[in-house]
Amino acid sequence: MKKVFVVFTFVLFVSLLTGCSKSNDSGSSNGEKTLTVWYWGEQEAPGYKAYMEEMVRRYEEQNQEIKVEAVLQESDNLYSAFRTAEAAGEGPDIQYMWGGTQAMEDVWKGNVAPLSDYISEEELSVIPKSSLAETNWNGKQWGIPAYGFTYGIAYDKEAMEKAGVDPENPFTTWEQFMDCCEKLKSAGITPLGMGLKDGFLPAWIGIFLGQQNLDSVNEMIDLMSGEKSFTDAKYSEWLEKIVELKDAGYINDDILSLDLYQGQQLIESGKAAMTLHTQAYAVSLEKSLGAEKIGFAKAPVYGTGKLAASVATPSQVYVIPKSAANKEEAADFLLFLQEEENVKCLYEMANVMMPNTNFKEEWVTSEIDKNVLQWQKEDTNFCYQLYFAPMFESDGLVPTVQKMFSEDLPYIDAAKELDAALDKCIEQNPEVHEAFLDWSVEE
Repeated sequence: MKKVFVVFTFVLFVSLLTGCSKSNDSGSSNGEKTLTVWYWGEQEAPGYKAYMEEMVRRYEEQNQEIKVEAVLQESDNLYSAFRTAEAAGEGPDIQYMWGGTQAMEDVWKGNVAPLSDYISEEELSVIPKSSLAETNWNGKQWGIPAYGFTYGIAYDKEAMEKAGVDPENPFTTWEQFMDCCEKLKSAGITPLGMGLKDGFLPAWIGIFLGQQNLDSVNEMIDLMSGEKSFTDAKYSEWLEKIVELKDAGYINDDILSLDLYQGQQLIESGKAAMTLHTQAYAVSLEKSLGAEKIGFAKAPVYGTGKLAASVATPSQVYVIPKSAANKEEAADFLLFLQEEENVKCLYEMANVMMPNTNFKEEWVTSEIDKNVLQWQKEDTNFCYQLYFAPMFESDGLVPTVQKMFSEDLPYIDAAKELDAALDKCIEQNPEVHEAFLDWSVEE
C-alpha cells in the first residue's frame, strides 16, 4: 500500500509540473487566455500606441476571460523578431506588417495562416476590395488593414512665404518644385530634409516618383518580373530626378548620417522646409504647430504616364502567424478593431483613417485630411512599393540609392545595378517569385 501511495504521489507531482510548464502565453491557471499582439505604427502615426492601449482596455472589458498583451515593436526588428519567433514556433497571435509584398513575402514563406479561415467574407465586406486585394492570394485573405494612410510632402508654410513661394499652392509640376527649391535655397533655407542611413528612404522616394511614366500596374509587374529593364527611361527617369535634387544642393548635407525619421524631423526643428511624410504625421504637426504653419502637398508631376498624378494610399496590415496559439481569438480581436466606435477612436487618437465603410467623413476636421480625402476621390491610388519583388528593396534599391549619395553613382549605372539585383533576387527565390507574379498580375 505504501508503494502504491509513493507511485501515486510521484505521478501527481509530475502532472503538476507538466501542467505548470504549459501555463505559457496562451493561457493561465484560472482559465484566462493571453492574446499576444506585436504591433507597430507609433513611428508614422503618433498616437497609435495610445490607441492600441485603449483598444486593449475596451476589448478586455468586453471579454474578461482574455488578457491582451500588446507590445510595440521597433522598426529595425519588426520582421526579424517575428521571423525568429515563428521559426521557433513561438510567434505572437497577431503580427503587424507593412502592406503589399512586405506582408505577402511571409505568406509565401509559410509564416502566416489564412485570415479567411477565421473571418467570413461577410465580416470582411466592410473593407473596400482594393484594400483587401493587397493581401489576397490563392483564393484566401491573409491580412486585414490596421489603418490606411496617404503619402505626401509636408512643408513649412512660413518658410515658403519667406522664400516668396505661395504657401497654399507651392507647386504642382516638377519645374515648379525645382523653382520652389531654388527660392528656398536662395533664402538660406534647406529645401528638403531626408535621412538615408537606415535604408527606408529609397522606397519612399520611389513611392513619390517611381510610377510617373507608367500607365498600369502590369507595367510595374513587367519590370519586377525581369521582362523590362530599369535602363529604359520609362523606369529610370525617377532615378535621374534624385540626381537633379542632389546635384542642385536641395537636400540636407548630412542625409547619409540620419535615419528616415531623423531626416523628417528637420522640418519640426526648422532646419528644412519640406520632407516626405505620411498624412497622419503631417496632421499631428498641423495640430501641434497650427494649420497656418504646416501644409501637405502631392508629389510634383514630371512623368507622362497615366499614373503620373496618382497618390499612394496603401494600408498597413495585421496577420495571424501560422504558429499563433489563439487564432480564433486573434480574428475576433481584429474584427473588434473594425467596429465603428473603434474606427472613430483610431482617427481621433492617431490621425489615420481605417479603409472601412464604418469611417464617416463628418469626423474629419483637419484641413490636411480634408484635402487628402479630395485627392483620394480625384486621383488613382497607386503605391510603387507595394509591387516590389521579394527581397528587391533590401538587396537592390537600398544599397544602390545609398551609393548614389555616398559614391556619386550615376543614375544610369544605378539602373544597371537595380537590374542585376533584381535578377539575383529572382534566381535565388524562384518559388517566392512565382507566387509574387501569381498574386499581382491583376489590374
